[in-house]
Amino acid sequence: MSELVLAADIGGTNCRVAVYDGRGLLLRRSLPSSGRGVIPTLRAICEEHPPRSACLAVAGPVHQGRASLTNQRGRFDERELSQVLGCPVRVVNDFHAAARGVPELPPRGWRALNDASVEPGPLAVLGPGTGLGQALLLPTPDGDWRALPGEGGHVDFAPNDLEQAALWTWLHLRYGGHVSAERVLSGPGLLDLQIFHRERGLEGPELSSPSQVSEAQDPASQAAVRTFVRVLGARAACVALQLLPAGGVWISGGITPRLPLDGLLPAWLDKGRFEPLVRRVPLRLVTDPDLGLLGAAALARATARSAAR
Repeated sequence: MSELVLAADIGGTNCRVAVYDGRGLLLRRSLPSSGRGVIPTLRAICEEHPPRSACLAVAGPVHQGRASLTNQRGRFDERELSQVLGCPVRVVNDFHAAARGVPELPPRGWRALNDASVEPGPLAVLGPGTGLGQALLLPTPDGDWRALPGEGGHVDFAPNDLEQAALWTWLHLRYGGHVSAERVLSGPGLLDLQIFHRERGLEGPELSSPSQVSEAQDPASQAAVRTFVRVLGARAACVALQLLPAGGVWISGGITPRLPLDGLLPAWLDKGRFEPLVRRVPLRLVTDPDLGLLGAAALARATARSAAR
């Protein structure tokens, strides 16, 4: 019986697809999430390398095996995909897969941001990208893992100083309503932060992409990055206090590893009388871009085992 599994990490901007065999990665493809190329690409890969099962990690909420992308067009249905791809298919939230991927990370795939030691127990994953994702991973009695995905990126943005209070007001007026954490902690949020600081008087050019902001040296862009990092540290500490995960809070996503993180730990610790408790929670940065693929592959293998019973 084939040991091949197909894993797909379908974000709001990019789709990354991989096939794994019993020894590791067999092939990888990347393409935009927009347009109609995702399903045909998956079908072509499955025709060339028929897998035992597949798992698609989708950047949007999943209900009864169906999902739509939150920040892009695209609909995915397990039953339809199983017929198209010719194997059992599981559709999960992208941070379901990201959380499941943490135990699969190689030692070089992450780095410690504080001195607290990881212990057996639950772990949380938080990641800014096109949006802001969050999930919890629980160990099970049989030695496996159970992921609890959520939409934590859409909780309220909570300002922690006067500048952030002004930012909340600016975002509230700009978008005409609820200001979520994702409005700040995402690629579009980083771009908005640069505009916010320019409108407050800092010099900087008009930019069109988050990567331009993260690489620029003008005062508005540098202020945007500093604000982004401080808000991320505070949000990660909120997750730590809500869940007290002995396995740590793991920050993932494509944005954070490219940023200077000097202000992250001070913001993480700025929790008043509960600073000692936050200090005991491990804080880790995922640097492996394959986190979601690793998790989706692990979930696909579990689907294959269940189908074989």
